[in-house]
Amino acid sequence: MTTEDREFLFDHAQQLSEILNEECVELLGMLEKIEDRVAISRRINKLEDDGDHVFHEFADRLHAVEPDPEKRITVFQMARHIEECVDMLDELSMTIVRYNTRTVNPGIKASVNAIAGCVKKEMHLLNLMRTYEPENKELFIRAINEFDAFKVDFYKMYDMLIFGLFSQAHDTVDIIRCKAIYDAVKDIFKAFEVSADDCYKYIMARNNDSDFFKADE
Repeated sequence: MTTEDREFLFDHAQQLSEILNEECVELLGMLEKIEDRVAISRRINKLEDDGDHVFHEFADRLHAVEPDPEKRITVFQMARHIEECVDMLDELSMTIVRYNTRTVNPGIKASVNAIAGCVKKEMHLLNLMRTYEPENKELFIRAINEFDAFKVDFYKMYDMLIFGLFSQAHDTVDIIRCKAIYDAVKDIFKAFEVSADDCYKYIMARNNDSDFFKADE
Protein backbone atom coordinates (compact mmCIF):
# COMPACT_ATOMS: atom_id res chain seq x y z
CA MET A 1 0.00 0.00 0.00
CA THR A 2 1.09 3.58 -0.54
CA THR A 3 1.37 6.25 2.14
CA GLU A 4 -1.92 7.66 0.82
CA ASP A 5 -3.56 4.23 1.25
CA ARG A 6 -2.20 3.95 4.78
CA GLU A 7 -3.57 7.36 5.72
CA PHE A 8 -6.95 6.48 4.17
CA LEU A 9 -7.19 3.29 6.24
CA PHE A 10 -6.20 4.99 9.48
CA ASP A 11 -8.55 7.89 8.77
CA HIS A 12 -11.44 5.45 8.40
CA ALA A 13 -10.45 3.39 11.45
CA GLN A 14 -10.40 6.58 13.48
CA GLN A 15 -13.76 7.60 12.04
CA LEU A 16 -15.15 4.32 13.37
CA SER A 17 -13.63 5.07 16.76
CA GLU A 18 -15.14 8.56 16.73
CA ILE A 19 -18.56 7.13 15.86
CA LEU A 20 -18.17 4.77 18.81
CA ASN A 21 -17.47 7.76 21.03
CA GLU A 22 -20.48 9.66 19.64
CA GLU A 23 -22.67 6.66 20.49
CA CYS A 24 -21.37 6.82 24.07
CA VAL A 25 -22.23 10.51 24.30
CA GLU A 26 -25.75 9.74 23.10
CA LEU A 27 -26.10 6.84 25.55
CA LEU A 28 -25.03 9.01 28.46
CA GLY A 29 -27.58 11.58 27.31
CA MET A 30 -30.22 8.85 27.19
CA LEU A 31 -29.56 8.01 30.83
CA GLU A 32 -30.03 11.66 31.75
CA LYS A 33 -33.27 11.91 29.75
CA ILE A 34 -34.60 8.38 29.82
CA GLU A 35 -38.03 9.62 28.74
CA ASP A 36 -36.41 10.44 25.34
CA ARG A 37 -34.92 6.94 25.00
CA VAL A 38 -36.72 6.06 21.76
CA ALA A 39 -35.61 9.20 19.91
CA ILE A 40 -32.05 8.89 21.22
CA SER A 41 -31.91 5.21 20.28
CA ARG A 42 -32.85 6.18 16.73
CA ARG A 43 -29.94 8.62 16.63
CA ILE A 44 -27.61 5.89 17.85
CA ASN A 45 -28.96 3.56 15.18
CA LYS A 46 -28.16 6.23 12.57
CA LEU A 47 -24.60 6.38 13.90
CA GLU A 48 -24.36 2.60 13.60
CA ASP A 49 -25.48 2.89 9.98
CA ASP A 50 -22.81 5.55 9.39
CA GLY A 51 -20.28 3.14 10.88
CA ASP A 52 -21.31 0.44 8.40
CA HIS A 53 -20.62 2.79 5.48
CA VAL A 54 -17.22 3.80 6.89
CA PHE A 55 -16.24 0.17 7.45
CA HIS A 56 -17.31 -0.86 3.94
CA GLU A 57 -15.16 1.93 2.45
CA PHE A 58 -12.26 0.75 4.64
CA ALA A 59 -12.67 -2.86 3.51
CA ASP A 60 -12.99 -1.98 -0.17
CA ARG A 61 -9.80 0.11 -0.12
CA LEU A 62 -7.90 -2.51 1.86
CA HIS A 63 -8.89 -5.24 -0.59
CA ALA A 64 -7.72 -3.09 -3.49
CA VAL A 65 -4.32 -2.08 -2.10
CA GLU A 66 -3.00 -4.94 0.07
CA PRO A 67 -1.91 -8.00 -1.98
CA ASP A 68 -0.67 -10.04 1.00
CA PRO A 69 -3.66 -12.17 2.17
CA GLU A 70 -2.36 -12.55 5.74
CA LYS A 71 -1.80 -8.83 6.23
CA ARG A 72 -5.11 -8.03 4.57
CA ILE A 73 -7.03 -10.32 6.92
CA THR A 74 -5.20 -9.01 9.99
CA VAL A 75 -5.89 -5.36 9.17
CA PHE A 76 -9.48 -6.17 8.21
CA GLN A 77 -10.10 -7.87 11.54
CA MET A 78 -8.66 -4.98 13.52
CA ALA A 79 -11.15 -2.57 11.93
CA ARG A 80 -13.93 -5.13 12.07
CA HIS A 81 -13.53 -5.48 15.82
CA ILE A 82 -14.01 -1.71 16.26
CA GLU A 83 -17.07 -1.85 14.02
CA GLU A 84 -18.48 -4.71 16.12
CA CYS A 85 -18.28 -2.46 19.18
CA VAL A 86 -20.24 0.18 17.24
CA ASP A 87 -22.90 -2.47 16.53
CA MET A 88 -23.00 -3.57 20.16
CA LEU A 89 -23.51 -0.06 21.50
CA ASP A 90 -26.46 0.25 19.14
CA GLU A 91 -27.77 -3.05 20.51
CA LEU A 92 -27.35 -1.77 24.09
CA SER A 93 -29.46 1.30 23.31
CA MET A 94 -32.12 -0.92 21.75
CA THR A 95 -32.04 -3.18 24.82
CA ILE A 96 -32.79 -0.18 27.03
CA VAL A 97 -35.75 0.65 24.78
CA ARG A 98 -36.85 -2.95 24.26
CA TYR A 99 -37.19 -3.55 28.00
CA ASN A 100 -39.09 -0.27 28.42
CA THR A 101 -36.55 1.16 30.85
CA ARG A 102 -38.16 4.16 32.57
CA THR A 103 -35.77 4.66 35.46
CA VAL A 104 -31.99 4.48 35.56
CA ASN A 105 -30.30 2.94 38.57
CA PRO A 106 -26.68 3.68 39.66
CA GLY A 107 -25.50 0.33 38.26
CA ILE A 108 -26.64 1.19 34.73
CA LYS A 109 -25.05 4.63 34.94
CA ALA A 110 -21.77 3.19 36.22
CA SER A 111 -21.76 0.57 33.45
CA VAL A 112 -22.23 3.08 30.65
CA ASN A 113 -19.65 5.43 32.17
CA ALA A 114 -17.20 2.51 32.19
CA ILE A 115 -17.86 1.99 28.47
CA ALA A 116 -17.27 5.68 27.79
CA GLY A 117 -13.93 5.60 29.60
CA CYS A 118 -12.87 2.53 27.68
CA VAL A 119 -13.79 4.11 24.34
CA LYS A 120 -11.64 7.16 25.12
CA LYS A 121 -8.69 4.85 25.80
CA GLU A 122 -9.38 2.92 22.58
CA MET A 123 -9.24 6.19 20.61
CA HIS A 124 -5.90 6.97 22.27
CA LEU A 125 -4.54 3.53 21.39
CA LEU A 126 -5.50 3.89 17.74
CA ASN A 127 -3.66 7.19 17.57
CA LEU A 128 -0.59 5.63 19.20
CA MET A 129 -0.69 2.82 16.65
CA ARG A 130 -0.90 5.31 13.79
CA THR A 131 2.17 7.22 15.00
CA TYR A 132 4.02 4.23 16.49
CA GLU A 133 7.79 4.38 16.81
CA PRO A 134 9.91 1.68 18.51
CA GLU A 135 11.01 4.10 21.23
CA ASN A 136 7.32 4.49 22.21
CA LYS A 137 6.83 0.77 22.76
CA GLU A 138 6.56 1.00 26.55
CA LEU A 139 4.04 3.84 26.30
CA PHE A 140 1.95 1.77 23.91
CA ILE A 141 2.07 -1.34 26.13
CA ARG A 142 1.09 0.72 29.17
CA ALA A 143 -1.87 2.15 27.25
CA ILE A 144 -2.97 -1.36 26.21
CA ASN A 145 -2.81 -2.54 29.82
CA GLU A 146 -4.88 0.45 30.96
CA PHE A 147 -7.40 -0.29 28.20
CA ASP A 148 -7.61 -3.94 29.26
CA ALA A 149 -8.00 -2.93 32.92
CA PHE A 150 -11.43 -1.44 32.14
CA LYS A 151 -12.65 -4.94 31.31
CA VAL A 152 -11.26 -6.43 34.52
CA ASP A 153 -12.86 -3.67 36.60
CA PHE A 154 -16.22 -4.04 34.87
CA TYR A 155 -16.27 -7.81 35.34
CA LYS A 156 -15.90 -7.21 39.08
CA MET A 157 -18.67 -4.62 38.92
CA TYR A 158 -20.84 -7.01 36.91
CA ASP A 159 -20.58 -9.71 39.58
CA MET A 160 -21.55 -7.21 42.27
CA LEU A 161 -24.49 -5.90 40.24
CA ILE A 162 -25.84 -9.37 39.49
CA PHE A 163 -25.38 -10.44 43.09
CA GLY A 164 -27.30 -7.35 44.19
CA LEU A 165 -30.14 -8.11 41.79
CA PHE A 166 -30.66 -11.59 43.17
CA SER A 167 -29.91 -10.97 46.84
CA GLN A 168 -32.12 -7.95 47.47
CA ALA A 169 -35.84 -7.39 47.11
CA HIS A 170 -36.48 -6.54 43.46
CA ASP A 171 -39.44 -6.73 41.14
CA THR A 172 -39.09 -9.74 38.82
CA VAL A 173 -39.49 -7.60 35.70
CA ASP A 174 -36.82 -5.23 36.96
CA ILE A 175 -34.43 -8.14 37.49
CA ILE A 176 -34.97 -9.34 33.93
CA ARG A 177 -34.58 -5.80 32.56
CA CYS A 178 -31.42 -4.94 34.48
CA LYS A 179 -29.75 -8.28 33.79
CA ALA A 180 -30.38 -7.85 30.06
CA ILE A 181 -28.73 -4.43 30.17
CA TYR A 182 -25.77 -5.62 32.26
CA ASP A 183 -25.27 -8.60 29.93
CA ALA A 184 -25.27 -6.29 26.90
CA VAL A 185 -22.60 -4.15 28.57
CA LYS A 186 -20.54 -7.25 29.39
CA ASP A 187 -20.66 -8.28 25.72
CA ILE A 188 -19.22 -4.88 24.80
CA PHE A 189 -16.33 -5.38 27.19
CA LYS A 190 -15.68 -8.80 25.70
CA ALA A 191 -15.40 -7.07 22.32
CA PHE A 192 -13.01 -4.49 23.79
CA GLU A 193 -10.84 -7.36 25.01
CA VAL A 194 -10.52 -8.58 21.41
CA SER A 195 -9.40 -5.08 20.37
CA ALA A 196 -6.79 -5.13 23.14
CA ASP A 197 -5.52 -8.44 21.74
CA ASP A 198 -5.24 -6.78 18.32
CA CYS A 199 -2.96 -4.16 19.84
CA TYR A 200 -0.77 -6.82 21.45
CA LYS A 201 -0.52 -8.59 18.08
CA TYR A 202 0.61 -5.33 16.50
CA ILE A 203 3.34 -4.93 19.12
CA MET A 204 4.55 -8.51 18.56
CA ALA A 205 4.60 -7.97 14.80
CA ARG A 206 6.63 -4.78 15.16
CA ASN A 207 9.07 -6.65 17.42
CA ASN A 208 9.57 -9.05 14.52
CA ASP A 209 10.16 -6.16 12.09
CA SER A 210 6.71 -6.54 10.55
CA ASP A 211 4.19 -3.73 10.15
CA PHE A 212 0.64 -4.49 8.95
CA PHE A 213 0.26 -0.85 7.92
CA LYS A 214 3.67 -0.31 6.32
CA ALA A 215 3.57 1.85 3.19
CA ASP A 216 5.59 0.61 0.24
CA GLU A 217 7.53 3.62 -1.03
